[in-house]
Amino acid sequence: MRPSRVTSFGLAVIALCAACGDEVVATAGGSTGTSTGTDTSTTATTGVPTTTDGTTADTPTTSASASTGTGESTGSSSTTGVPTTGIGTSTGEGTTEGSTTDASTSTTDASTTYGSTSTSTGDASTSTTSGTSTGEPDTGDESSTGDTDTGGEAEGFGYVGMSGNDRLVRFDPATGLALLPSVSLLPYADYPYDMKISPDGSELWVVGATGDGVTVVDTLTGAITQEIDLTGVGEYPVDVLFNATGTLAYVSARDSKAVVIINTATYAVQTTIPLGDYDGGKMALDPCSGRIYMVDWYDKSLLVVEPAIKKVTPIILGTSLWDLAFDPATKLLYVTDRAASKVHVFDTDIMQFQSSIVVGKDPWGIDITSDGSLLVVACEDDHTMQFIDTDTLMPSTINLPLDTDMRDVAIHADDQRAFVATGEVAGEDIVYEVDLAIQSVTAQILLGPTNLNANIVAVRPQLVACP
Repeated sequence: MRPSRVTSFGLAVIALCAACGDEVVATAGGSTGTSTGTDTSTTATTGVPTTTDGTTADTPTTSASASTGTGESTGSSSTTGVPTTGIGTSTGEGTTEGSTTDASTSTTDASTTYGSTSTSTGDASTSTTSGTSTGEPDTGDESSTGDTDTGGEAEGFGYVGMSGNDRLVRFDPATGLALLPSVSLLPYADYPYDMKISPDGSELWVVGATGDGVTVVDTLTGAITQEIDLTGVGEYPVDVLFNATGTLAYVSARDSKAVVIINTATYAVQTTIPLGDYDGGKMALDPCSGRIYMVDWYDKSLLVVEPAIKKVTPIILGTSLWDLAFDPATKLLYVTDRAASKVHVFDTDIMQFQSSIVVGKDPWGIDITSDGSLLVVACEDDHTMQFIDTDTLMPSTINLPLDTDMRDVAIHADDQRAFVATGEVAGEDIVYEVDLAIQSVTAQILLGPTNLNANIVAVRPQLVACP
């Protein structure tokens, strides 16, 4: 068995190699860590640990409660078709006012920019221009005026995890260009399954399903700074999220049937929350209560996890639940059900199912705007994106090319754009940028011909705050 460790090393790009792995079940454990220049500390958990959220607990409570509400909203769907450029467009007029484009954050690493960008103006027409820039380092000389709606902060980079070759690609959302070469995520983020940028924007955390660990990336330089081995405590990790203050990271571990809690200052495993008979799946955070909502991996139960007391309550909600989005203002939780091709609406205030929205086939990724007004859903099997008005629950649809296997979707902090990872496609893999106002693809970010299977995407995070 690989020893449990946390390693901190210099800002370097690690070399590509091959790896794979799978499955051991564990309930609680510790992670010892050493680092050069910083004290990562060693944390061991035995008996009933105490969390920084305040508490004590033992085994989880698994009192099942069936959902009581019924209802279904099928809505009407409009399909715009695929234009000759292979990009879905939106009919009708639409412009996005008041938006400005930021320049990228500077980096001292030499990089190659590569990609094809396109823009949309006026009546949602799409024009495409392509370009590459090779061999020149990014000197950080570009200036940025900042987004008008974000207080002038720099936009920062976006990231794509490639499950086909276990590499991380950075891209600049302002220019639509990938910054190459990509970086190896081996060994701990082997088969990258999820990633999130920390609330302060300084770090990217990537979990590797077959790597049984977490890789931490400095978002300013793009270099890997920490690796966290979860062998024996958090195996087959499939999701990561942060608490509202960013002091703790929660990792959902399918095969260990646990939530692993990691201190983000020391990178040490602080404790675990056993899930009983349930497999860890995707998660969403309620920043007001601190509760975590989690799906039982591709199964029927929604798990309500209370980290402070280590209580886990299952609620039957669907058939093959996959991903979630939470609106703190309304307390509504939106959950994709892949086999049913629906999004379920669950009221967490009264803990009851409300309704279902029929969407495209195999809804995989989901995200919600910060004001809770719009849901964006990526549907893998019919290659569509669904936009759902949360007031009316009526979806609209755009088509993407038929060879896309759309998976993850991330809405940018500006609430104007969504970025969609399209899986393995014919030719070069792509991330699509979608304008949420006109519901149309406005850019294609090419990821380099040797980067395979764009599985996950992360961009500057939206604020997660309690209203």
